[in-house]
This record gives sequence, C-alpha cells and structure tokens, in this order.
Amino acid sequence: MHLLRTLPILFLALWLGACGGARPAAVTPKEPAGAPASVQDRRAEVMRLFMEATSARLAGKQAKAVQLFQQCLKVDPRNAAAMFELGKLYHQGQNANLALDMAKRAVETDKENIWYRFLLADLLQQYGRPDEAVTVYRGIVEQWPDRYETYLDLAHTLAYTGKVAEASKVYAEVEKRFGITEELTMQHFSMLVGNDRLADAQKLVERAAAAHPNEATYQGLLAELYERQGQPEKARIQYEKALELDPGNSMLRVALAEHYYSQGSREQAFEQLELAFQDPEMDLDAKMQVLIGFFEMSNHEGPDPKDRPELVERAYRLIEVLEKAHPESGKPHTIHGDFLLRDGRFQEAREQFRLALKYEKERYPIWGQLLQLDLQLGDMEALVNDADEAISLFPMLPMNHLFKGIGLAQLDRHEEAIEALITGRDLVVDDPGLQAQFWSSLGDAYHGAGQHERSDHAYDKALALVPDDPNTLNNYAYYLSVRNEQPPKAERMSKRSNELAPGQASYLDTYAWVLFRSGKYEEARIWIEKALASGGKDQGVIVEHHGDILFKLGDAAGAMEQWKRARELGGASDALERKIQQGTWLE
Repeated sequence: MHLLRTLPILFLALWLGACGGARPAAVTPKEPAGAPASVQDRRAEVMRLFMEATSARLAGKQAKAVQLFQQCLKVDPRNAAAMFELGKLYHQGQNANLALDMAKRAVETDKENIWYRFLLADLLQQYGRPDEAVTVYRGIVEQWPDRYETYLDLAHTLAYTGKVAEASKVYAEVEKRFGITEELTMQHFSMLVGNDRLADAQKLVERAAAAHPNEATYQGLLAELYERQGQPEKARIQYEKALELDPGNSMLRVALAEHYYSQGSREQAFEQLELAFQDPEMDLDAKMQVLIGFFEMSNHEGPDPKDRPELVERAYRLIEVLEKAHPESGKPHTIHGDFLLRDGRFQEAREQFRLALKYEKERYPIWGQLLQLDLQLGDMEALVNDADEAISLFPMLPMNHLFKGIGLAQLDRHEEAIEALITGRDLVVDDPGLQAQFWSSLGDAYHGAGQHERSDHAYDKALALVPDDPNTLNNYAYYLSVRNEQPPKAERMSKRSNELAPGQASYLDTYAWVLFRSGKYEEARIWIEKALASGGKDQGVIVEHHGDILFKLGDAAGAMEQWKRARELGGASDALERKIQQGTWLE
C-alpha cells in the first residue's frame, strides 16, 4: 500500500482551483468584466483565505491551516480544492472520519480531478476499506485509461483483498495495453509468489525472459523460482546465466552466494559475497543487511556454535572489504564496532566508533556507544572530552551531561562535575529513572567535594524516585559508613543492594565494611570473603578491607600480608602506607 501521495499541483493552479472549485489542471474562466462587485469580492476573499491557509500548512501550523480552509468553505461551499486540503490535514491529525468525508466531497464536487480520486483511494486503503478503494481505482481507470500507475494500484489493492485472479487480469490488461515492463513483471511476480502460485509465476517470468532475452533480471527470477521449488541445480544454472548477461550485478552475486551457502558450498558462497562487497556501486545498506545476518548467525548463542569461528572470521573479512569499497561512509566502521563490542574487544570497538563519527557526527547512537566505552574502559579524560563534543552537537540531550559529570567526578574535578550534572538533570523530562541517575551521581560528586549534607539529600532524592536501585543503595551506604554515620540505615541499604544484585564484589565489600564499622567483625569477615571470591581478590581496596577486618579479629600478621598485597594491586586508601609502616589499623 503506497503512502499518501505528494501531489504535483502548482501553487498558482491551487489558487485558481480554490477560487472556482475547478480541478488543479484547469482554470475556471474569470467572471465577466461587468460581474457584480459582491462576486468579485467573494472570489478575492477565497483567494486570500486559501493563500493564508497554504502558508500556515507549509509552516507546520496545522490547526491554523484547518481553520482557514474551513473559512474558505464557508465563503465558497463548493471549493473542492479546500476540501482536498482539509482531507489531507484531517488525515495528518488522525481524524479518519473527517478526512474521508472531505475527500469524498472533493470528488463529488469535481469529478474531473484525478488527484482528488487518488486521495480518496489512498485514504480508503489506509483506513482498512480496500474494497471501496478498488471501486475508486476502477473509476479512475475507466475515466483515465492511459494512467499506467493506476492499473498497478488497482491490481495491488485487489491482491490485498485476496482477489488474486482479478489482480492477475488487471496485470494482463496492463501488459496488453503498455507492453512488458520490469516494474509490471516484478509486481505481478511478487503477488503470485506471495500467494504460492509458483507455476503461474514461472509462466510470467518465462514470457518476460522470451520478450527480453538479454535482461538478467528475469533469469534471476527464474533462479529464485527454481530455488523455491526445490530444484537447486536448475537454480544455480539460472544464476550463472544471469551473471553471464550482467557480470556487474552484485545483487545477483549475493543471491548466488545464498544458494551456495544453502547447499553447503561455503567457500563458493563467500567468494561471491566478497566480489559483491568489492562493488562500490552496490547498495551499502544491502551489504549491511548481509553483515547483520552474519552477526546473528555468529552470536555466542547461535544455532550452530561449532560454525561460529569461521563465520566470525568471514564477517571480519567482509567488513574489511566493505571499508575499502566505501571509504567515505561511517556505516562500515559502525558495524565493525558492533562486532568488536560483541566479541569483547572494547578498545578496538571504541576506535571503530570514533572512525565512524568522522563521517556521521550527527548520528547520536554512535556517540552513545563511544561514551559508554570510554566509561567501560575507565578512560575518564576521553569520556569528558567526548562528552563535551557530544554536548556541542546535542546540547539538550541529558545523557551527554551525565557522562561528563561522571567523568569529571572520577577525575576529582567535583565542582565541575556538580555543575555538569545539575545542567543535565534540569533537561530531563518525564523520565524518573534518568532523573534518579542524575541525583545519584550528584550524591557521588557532592561526597567527593566534601558536601556531605547535600550528598545525603541527593541520594535520598534518587531513592525516592527509584527505591531499589542497587548502585545508589550501595554508594549511599558506603559513604555513610566511611563517615561512621547512621549505621542502621547504612546496613539496611547495603543489605538490600546485595539482595537486588547478588554476587557483585563491590556490593559485598560495602556490606562487609558497614558491618566492620558497626563492630560486627565476624560477620564482616564472612562477607569480605564472599567479595574476594566474587572477583575482589584483584581489587586493592577490597584486599585492604580484608586486612582491616583481620586486624580487628586479632590476626595482625594476616592483616599485614593483605595490606602489602593491596599495595601491590593499587587502588587502596591513602592510609594504607601508614598502616603498613605502623603495623596497625588507622581510620
């Protein structure tokens, strides 16, 4: 079903049509020179209203345009052009009844205007009344028998209603009247194949191939039919015939590659795909679709895990070819980044997304991937710089300011972080989850800046919006425990974060530390050991906390061993070196 037409009617013709209700292609004769002044005034008023309405419509002021076109009809109730414009506007406003009413009135008022008929037929199709659309199209064909595209619209609508035989008769009439064309054959072919009438489809294509023996398209369609009918050898022969006629047809090579792949001839399939991908004239989006297919087939959870290594290797090879064939496009780098990200090669993925942005800076999803990877890789300088550039392009998107604020806070530039986060927070509209993220990040930044009262307030605001956010609960609990304030609240929040996200080393460590600060050393040891077993053994701060707990349990030697190991790992507290030198736990 085609979209509502953009009608090729000259603006001047519309004015003239508005004045007399005539079809846009013809001009209503002017009133005689001696016509009464009231008639001339009415015509001038209609023209003025129509011009103002059209200007409003072009400016996107739909309500005003509707009002002005309605006034036009009050002055001239038989102004078909105004009815036509109102029909389109009501359709845009999703008012089906009024849109159809106006379209019907326009047709009834001016039966000689083909565009009014087209509007009515389009609306009937879009509003689920295809049988009535068929009637309108039949009327157009009868009145304008030389309009080629109307026959195709009629046939398409008949097929949509399930009247395949009637649609075929219309296609046959078009062929008889206008001759065999590729567009006609393709539409008829698609309808027949879609309704599983393969024998009729084959006769159609064979007739077209006989009429145009040097046209590769028809040979390719025959190959597709043989493939559908389970005759792979015939299909292969047809594909090769088609390529002999048109060796530069890369879409045929893709079809042949699919044939080879389905028959298990993978080497030949990839050979054809590589040749197709080398063609800079082949549609880039078609190539991207092939690679998306590879992405899905080579996924870790794909149907044939044993085939994955080969598929991944082939995909990367095709991406390399794609990048060479389309050096001025960011799309190859984008899908390259997607593959690398999926395969855990984060540094390389980030470089590909950065390359993609050289050509497609206006595509925000690429920025989103880049910023996320900056954060994931812990490259805070890059995160702040990339977020700044994203903000210069998309200043009203809150996420850019969130990333910037997080990066600044991690760089201990807390005052700047607070400013960025407040700016972004104030841009959030109707998104409590995102607003909570801003408040939580503000809690982190305020804590870093030593503004503890504001930090607590920010965390409370975040939890009021999203009470069960494990990261907010964990951070709030940890910072309260560091200050040794509100132990019961800290313990309650930390316990809840572990219930929501079990097995997270940092959350387990926080709970152990909260218990430690409350003097519950035995319980703290149980939870710190869980943190170590969940990946915390390689994190300096967690290993340091293990040493602190052991010291309070009377194991000074064990504590010293853990503190020294934390020093080797890095990332521990500023007090660690003094603990080692003095052999005791320090605040």
